[in-house]
Amino acid sequence: MKRLVVTADDFGLSKGVTDGILEAHRNGIVTRTSIIAAGRAFDYAVVLAQANPRLGLGLHFTLVEEQAVSDPSVRLPATYAGVVLGRLPASFVEAELRAQLRKCADAGLTLTHIDSHQHVHALPSIMRIVLRVAEEHGIRRVRLPLASPRVASPTKSALCLLARYDALRNPGRFVCDHMAGLFESGSLNEGALLRIVDSLGEGTTELVCHPGLEDAACREHYEHWHYHWEDELAALTSAKVRERLRAKGIELAA
Repeated sequence: MKRLVVTADDFGLSKGVTDGILEAHRNGIVTRTSIIAAGRAFDYAVVLAQANPRLGLGLHFTLVEEQAVSDPSVRLPATYAGVVLGRLPASFVEAELRAQLRKCADAGLTLTHIDSHQHVHALPSIMRIVLRVAEEHGIRRVRLPLASPRVASPTKSALCLLARYDALRNPGRFVCDHMAGLFESGSLNEGALLRIVDSLGEGTTELVCHPGLEDAACREHYEHWHYHWEDELAALTSAKVRERLRAKGIELAA
């Protein structure tokens, strides 16, 4: 059997992105989302999450770009490289993860999974912390970037190789058997999504996506990502995509 979990990252990043994710859930194939505790629209996202209980909700653990939740005076590293180079002590990583989880709990949210911005939790030193803290909080599933490496994307490919190491060391702790969408982040148009659907293997695949409605916050703070939020939204609400899923007997799951 082929099952597809469709996770929209960045819930709470901005109002526009949050609205786009909800539209992709209500009128498309998104089955769950991951909230950014440090996001500019966190409070707005909380209200929408509580009003839409069928939308699965997890934490998008953030260690780059935003302000730290554990100490708002701390600016997190600007890039993934800052985390890789060990600029964040393990004690800080754990304190920040706990602070982000506590912020969600204080807002009345129930989380089912953890993933992270730029997949920093795939680094073994951070994964150990995430798995331990997740277990303490009764969170049973953590994302693992189990995609096939691509020569053209060495950083993401390295994450995929690390993911295989994590999967061997921690069987049964992760969301899915496979991942899709990692290499299409920010550019998952209809054609790319149809190709992914056609290539799905047996078991459960997590499709990572980034739908949204571009707003002033996106243009001001995240233009350097070069994301096409509205193109992804169009793909995820495409009737052609839904028909292809039905024709192939692929079950959507949260």
